[in-house]
Amino acid sequence: MIRIIVLLLFGYWPLASYAQLRGDDWHDIPRSEVDTALLTPRAARLLDDPRFSWKHANTRHFVIHYERQMFAAKVARQAEFFYTFIGQDLTSARDRFSQRSHIFVFRDDRDWQHFIQTYGIQTEWAFSLVEGPVMYLQQADTTRSSADVLGHEMTHLVFNRFYEGRLPLWANEGTAEWYGEFAYAAFKGIKKSKRQVFRKLPESYPLELLLVMPSYPLDRRAVQVFYETSKFLVGFLQLQYPQEKFEPFIADLAAGKPVEDALRRHYGLQSVAELETAFKKFVR
Repeated sequence: MIRIIVLLLFGYWPLASYAQLRGDDWHDIPRSEVDTALLTPRAARLLDDPRFSWKHANTRHFVIHYERQMFAAKVARQAEFFYTFIGQDLTSARDRFSQRSHIFVFRDDRDWQHFIQTYGIQTEWAFSLVEGPVMYLQQADTTRSSADVLGHEMTHLVFNRFYEGRLPLWANEGTAEWYGEFAYAAFKGIKKSKRQVFRKLPESYPLELLLVMPSYPLDRRAVQVFYETSKFLVGFLQLQYPQEKFEPFIADLAAGKPVEDALRRHYGLQSVAELETAFKKFVR
């Protein structure tokens, strides 16, 4: 499943009070106090779009822009947890920014389509997305899928804050899929079997193409196969080798080192062909 396409977001939490959902970090702020240092030009324009009645709140690492307060509070609480959960794995990097990132929360599909069509978003199939230090998150229907999506998008946001360079597309999306799969279970305190998630991959993208792709496939079906293969490749590296090897490998990719060199250095894989052979055994 492509989590930025198939999204069913947070449901109702009947046993939690509003104060519990907000958490201690939540502080309502007026528009005049919004820290605009990390706003992209697109986000700055959106912030003052008259279509939206944005309200604003600060948490430790984020400015939340929202129209529905209860939903935004759930986003804020999990966003802070996911930030820490993901960031603690990035042992060779530190957050490069002291300013808060921005999360825009869209309340329905009509508002999201307005955003997609008016603000020049090229990936029209996207349901949520991250641009540098800014996240655009659309509200949907249920708890679990929504949290998976927030975990996915938060991975992009955290990586953009912690690493100056940009990961190859497969590593960027595959790692986001990894955290999208496991971050919510950690938030709920549930132990989730990683190997159970990666039991079998019915169809895979050729690795010699996947590793060098600069953009998403044009065909929707191919996009899904691309995401699933990227996710399984990250799972392969995380589960078949000591986990402490993965972050230095990712750091090398973010620094612009060729993937073949990074695979050789950290995993002893001498070629893409050798990787492909081992990967096929993993996904069967």
